[in-house]
Amino acid sequence: MNSLRLRFLLPLVLFGFLPAIGAARLMGHSLEWFFGMEGVLLGGGVLLAAYLLSGWVLKPIVAVMNATSSVLRGVPPTKEVAQWLPADFWKLRCDINMLFAKHRQSLNAAETHACQSAQRLLNAERLLREAFTALQGIFAASDEGVAVVDAQGTIIASNQKLDEFLGRPLEEAGSRDVNALLKAMAGRFAEEEKMTQWLNQGLQDPAFQDQVEADLAGKDGRNFSVRTAPMTTDTGEVIGRLWMVRDCSQMRGLQRQLRESQKLGTLGQLAGGIAHDFNNMLTAIRGNLTLAELQPASNQTEVRAKLQCANQATQRAADLVKSLLGYSRRSAGQSLRKVTNVKKLLAEVQTLLKHSVDPRVEIRVRAGMDASFVVSDATQLEQVILNLCLNARDALPEDRGIIEIGIENVTHRNPAGDQAPADFAMIVVRDNGHGIPEEARGRVFEPFYTTKSDGKGTGLGLSMAQDIVREHGGWIEFDSIVGQGTEFRIFLPRTADPENVEEEPLVEAQVSNSLAGQRGNILVVDDEAPVRSIAVNMLTFLGYRVLEASDGQQALDILFRSGERVDVMLLDIYMPKLSGRDTFKQLRAAGHDVPVVVCSGFVIDPDEFVALGEGRNPPVDIMLKPYSLDGLSKSMAKAIKNAPSPEQFARELNPVMSA
Repeated sequence: MNSLRLRFLLPLVLFGFLPAIGAARLMGHSLEWFFGMEGVLLGGGVLLAAYLLSGWVLKPIVAVMNATSSVLRGVPPTKEVAQWLPADFWKLRCDINMLFAKHRQSLNAAETHACQSAQRLLNAERLLREAFTALQGIFAASDEGVAVVDAQGTIIASNQKLDEFLGRPLEEAGSRDVNALLKAMAGRFAEEEKMTQWLNQGLQDPAFQDQVEADLAGKDGRNFSVRTAPMTTDTGEVIGRLWMVRDCSQMRGLQRQLRESQKLGTLGQLAGGIAHDFNNMLTAIRGNLTLAELQPASNQTEVRAKLQCANQATQRAADLVKSLLGYSRRSAGQSLRKVTNVKKLLAEVQTLLKHSVDPRVEIRVRAGMDASFVVSDATQLEQVILNLCLNARDALPEDRGIIEIGIENVTHRNPAGDQAPADFAMIVVRDNGHGIPEEARGRVFEPFYTTKSDGKGTGLGLSMAQDIVREHGGWIEFDSIVGQGTEFRIFLPRTADPENVEEEPLVEAQVSNSLAGQRGNILVVDDEAPVRSIAVNMLTFLGYRVLEASDGQQALDILFRSGERVDVMLLDIYMPKLSGRDTFKQLRAAGHDVPVVVCSGFVIDPDEFVALGEGRNPPVDIMLKPYSLDGLSKSMAKAIKNAPSPEQFARELNPVMSA
């Protein structure tokens, strides 16, 4: 008997005995009557009736429970159970079956999705391993030294290139702390303090992103770029920082070669007009000399006039060659940054241009009264201006062409930064040509992009000009109207310090004839006999005693072994056996400080001889051939002031002769 029927049976028995007891009492029976045979039979009847009644009452409930259990198990109810079920149960059964069907369908779909998700996770894990392996390979094989730093300043990854840059493993440079890394990086550069300040900006400003180039400490001359950028999430949250170093030495060399190549292209464009004018000057020189020869000896006035015309043409030719050499000279791969007089530079550009453009083209130079000085490599800056002017020349109309070059001091804000407005020198190149088409304006600074026909342009002029100006801390802007012309504006940081301006070697004020004619011994060293003869005759005319040498070795023999006293040496540069540079180097290495005047047909950098002298006296003056009598007189007068006394000359000579 189950517990449910037992719970139902006990109340039925209880309620069955109560009416029986009441009826017995009404019939006059005592309570003891119930403990007799009749009472026992009456109790058994009541119990049997309660049992049967409970079974009949519980039959539907048990049937519903069994049917529910069958439905839950997915089994239909038996026939015996079904007859006790109400009609609504079958509707409930259908709803339950539908619910279970949907549940089973959802479970099947979830199981299928779980299987697919598991497969996708396996594939993602495999792809992640492959990507991580590939990234590790790229990270290790990168030609950049890379350090990945988290938000707490801990280095979480670095590669072998970074160790090579530091010269030791990162762990030895200060474990995984970013401060130790930056200190070690700054110590590798020549300007350590400046690099330290720049690197610290990355620690102080989470959004700092920049790149800088600097030379390493030491004599290898290598140049490295350092880049930094924050690592951010999709929401813009900074979660770390990247530090990258890259060796730019080879790239810088290629850029210098490209600039020299482009400069040679510019020289090629200048050469035709310069050769034409140079031939005109030679014609004037030769014609005047011929006419002077044809004059009778008695007509000295006419002979002198012809010679004076030839001399003037010679001077113009020398000035033209000097300007061309000044532009084309190389600087041994180094950028010679000095305080440069921009106005003087524009005058030299004008000199070159007027021999390279059609005479019908008007060249104007517009400059204000204020001085304009910038720190620059004058040769590179001249290259930029010439490129802009030659581009303007190619865009001019056939008649009434105008090229205007101007310089103006302005106060402007650098568009590449957030700094306050600063002082700039603005160089303007303007023309009245056909202008730049709208579709080409966004590409004019792209390398190798040109709108000129084949053979008339490489597309490198404006690209190299922009690179040079950016390296000087400036930028280039332009405006153009089709059919009316174009204006390019170069902005360069202006300096107010005019010291060390890249000027030609200054000579003293006019030297009196008495000073120019001081007595002294001059050693003329030149391998070209006609040139040496001119120098000897000029110096003899000025009153000097002259010694001659055809090469550097002969000059050293005369100086150290002949016993002749030499007050000044006039030294050519390019000679056989021993060049002028080697002669000067050996002379100073031997401890001899005789004044030297360098003379050459090429433009010479004075700093070169400062290095060759190794701290001893540099040349007193540098003259460019062809020189005039007046120029030679001034240089000799300046040099003879520094001539050693006889006692000093003997002291400097004795150690060498004894050796």
